[in-house]
Amino acid sequence: MKPFDAIPIRPAPASDGAANAPALLHEIADAIDILLLSGRQHCIDLSALPLSAADRDMLREVLGTGEIRVAIDTLGNSRMEETGVPGVWWVRHYSEDGVLLTESLEVCRVPEIIPAYTADIAIGLQRLRQRIAPRESGGH
Repeated sequence: MKPFDAIPIRPAPASDGAANAPALLHEIADAIDILLLSGRQHCIDLSALPLSAADRDMLREVLGTGEIRVAIDTLGNSRMEETGVPGVWWVRHYSEDGVLLTESLEVCRVPEIIPAYTADIAIGLQRLRQRIAPRESGGH
């Protein structure tokens, strides 16, 4: 008998194919802790990870669906969806022709792309004043 013959060989337990999702869910839980304690945001780039369909299904099932969806249409489309876990957002950015460019899970109060930038607010104020001026002078 060879020494290795005494080692019992058993098949690995059946897997549902979700090899990476459990670790990501723990990473998300830790990131939420950090967000609550320090305000520090965290981003997981799903596009860079080898996720199976089962991984994605598990993430969607465990994180659930939230109440907020935001769409930004400029130089392509960006879609942000709050998951059923407040503070966790599923973010997708598409090219102008609809090709998915990046996909991430962001742990934050609100994704950084959503708040208006100061320069954009200033431009908006200027446009508003230009629209108000003709009405005040009697023109429409």
